[in-house]
Amino acid sequence: MPQLVVEQGKAIGIIGESGSGKSLTLLSIASLLPSGLIAKGSLIWSPGNSGVDLTQLKSAEIRSLLGKQIGMVFQEPMSALNPQRTCGWQLQESLRIHNAGVTFEHAKLACIEALKLTGIEDPDRIYGSYPHQISGGQRQRVMIAMATINKPALVLADEPTTALDPQTGVKIMQTLVDACKLNNSSLLVVSHDIVLLSKFCSHIVVMRKGETIVSGTVEDVLGSNNRHAYVNELLNSIPKGARNAVVSGNAQLIGENLGKTYKMADSAHMALEDIRFELAAGETLAVIGYSGSGKSTLAKLLTGLDRADTGSLFFRGENILNKRPTGVQMVFQDPYSSLNVSMRNSEIVSEVLRLKGVGKPECNLRCEELFNLTGLDTALMQQFPSSLSGGQRQRLCIARALASNPQVLILDEAIAALDPLVQKQILDLLLEIQKKTGIIYIFITHSPEAAEYMSSQVLCLEAGKVHFYGRAENWFTHSGGA
Repeated sequence: MPQLVVEQGKAIGIIGESGSGKSLTLLSIASLLPSGLIAKGSLIWSPGNSGVDLTQLKSAEIRSLLGKQIGMVFQEPMSALNPQRTCGWQLQESLRIHNAGVTFEHAKLACIEALKLTGIEDPDRIYGSYPHQISGGQRQRVMIAMATINKPALVLADEPTTALDPQTGVKIMQTLVDACKLNNSSLLVVSHDIVLLSKFCSHIVVMRKGETIVSGTVEDVLGSNNRHAYVNELLNSIPKGARNAVVSGNAQLIGENLGKTYKMADSAHMALEDIRFELAAGETLAVIGYSGSGKSTLAKLLTGLDRADTGSLFFRGENILNKRPTGVQMVFQDPYSSLNVSMRNSEIVSEVLRLKGVGKPECNLRCEELFNLTGLDTALMQQFPSSLSGGQRQRLCIARALASNPQVLILDEAIAALDPLVQKQILDLLLEIQKKTGIIYIFITHSPEAAEYMSSQVLCLEAGKVHFYGRAENWFTHSGGA
């Protein structure tokens, strides 16, 4: 790509569709490219008076910069965080490895303060929790705290607001920008949220297929005068309008008085209380709310990945709560960490079919059908998940979930990490599948536009309790989706 200059104290945003090279640009700067990939050209690092080419440094020299001078927020926090260590331990490691002699007590105070700066309201609980015990949005905040705790000269942020609701996303971006201004450091941020970047970045770089299409100030790139056709395409791809499908029939999935409390060593956290809903075949329930409101906990209860403390879940008259398997399938928030990267793409789907007793000839045929149904080229069947773009990995997750012919499918932030173009494609794909099969969707999302586009009902959660439940048109008409 052409020369990219990140000036001291400036915030620069990179946008583009999945597979355009945004993340690879950041990984090149941090010398974290996957095996087999080599960065060409020069990466001149000059936070002081003299500059050095990062591509010419030895591994030990790069490691001394990473975390201390260059902080990074990775796209998929569940993959980046160590599942065997508490969040506090990992924050402490990030701080103490670059600050010899700091005491445990001082480091803990610094970690708690770093968590507070990212908007976490209960930092002590998060500090003592493991990554799987907190929400996706909270995991992303932990990653941001780790990237900024040493006040680096440059922060590389790869989709830092993906798992966050819009309001929290704005707060997180403001936190990143304020931290950079306070430390006179720079911010290079990748995001598919064009509007968000336009608010916080002074310059925008637009990428497509590994090349820079256009770059300049926000006004130059996003202004209405002489706007590039590809930029128009990105701006116009955001889902708009409400779903008009009329669904009739008796309720097939009924949740009653669902509740869950997580007990810690010396405390308890009420994650859900008295959750109720009813859904007929072909309906979509949009579950919305701030990060940590209980959305993902609800998904775990419905799929049997966690046990409810109270309530019932009836599917076609049978109480399936706390039973395994429930028959409810799920597309997870983080596609890469939910896929077995050592298996070929076809094996990931066919594994489900084999467990259902499908023979090999029929299994291969059904696998091809699922690839076609989800818009995946069958030529990708013999490749591995690492060779796929974010949008393709999400399609693969959907294909795997559909392999068992589920009547209920939970989509936990299934489009959060995707650019607007791919988001619209995935949403339309899901609606087409629903039209053909009558499948019930539980659509967990932070996007009001996507919720309005997909849903027939809305369940809005706030601190684990029902803030609103009813028809989608009532929610979006009277509250504006707020």
